[in-house]
Amino acid sequence: MAQDITFENSAGSDRSQAVALSCSANHTIFYRCRFNGYHDTLYAKQGTQFYRECDIYGTVDFIFGFATSVFQKCNLYAHTSDSKTVTYTAQGRQSLDQKSVFTLQGCNFTTAPGVDSTESAISAFLGRPWFPYSTVMVMESYLDWIISPSGWEDWPNTPDKNAVYLEFRNWGPRADTSERVQWSGFKVIRDSREAWPYIASQLIQGDEWIPDTGVPYEAGFLFSPLD
Repeated sequence: MAQDITFENSAGSDRSQAVALSCSANHTIFYRCRFNGYHDTLYAKQGTQFYRECDIYGTVDFIFGFATSVFQKCNLYAHTSDSKTVTYTAQGRQSLDQKSVFTLQGCNFTTAPGVDSTESAISAFLGRPWFPYSTVMVMESYLDWIISPSGWEDWPNTPDKNAVYLEFRNWGPRADTSERVQWSGFKVIRDSREAWPYIASQLIQGDEWIPDTGVPYEAGFLFSPLD
């Protein structure tokens, strides 16, 4: 477990991959930590991981990996980059039988302080499929103007239609899903029962190991289900 720690890679926006933290451990918790970088800031490589109230900064694929991870009430801050394109996640699920999922719940998808979130030259995406079965749930989160109306981006030479990208009860200026990608694996979930497998108590069995640490933890939905 890490608390109130900053992990930083200062390589800058003009460099390629520059990881600030790589985590391969099981049952890891990061609470009120700060991850600062640009390209590939946080490598959630493998294992079961929980991030709570963390600030994560980056540009390209800045939360990526194969882990099964829940990011709860985190601030996801996009820096500007030379390409003017930002991708928040690059989840790496490689096959349907692999347990490898990111849930981002109650998070704030926006820009780093000092960056205008309405700047038309910047285009941000919730994620793109690093591997064919990339799986990400974005739920109960704030989506700022920086997010592209399409929501998700292609990955070169990857069959993107196999990616499982889900959105549930988000809010903010880019929460409108009417112009989202038309991939078969993309879905806007309306029924809380469909979102249930992605909450912390179910996806990472959080009830069994998180409460004893004293870290704030939401086992279920942040808001009362309407269904």
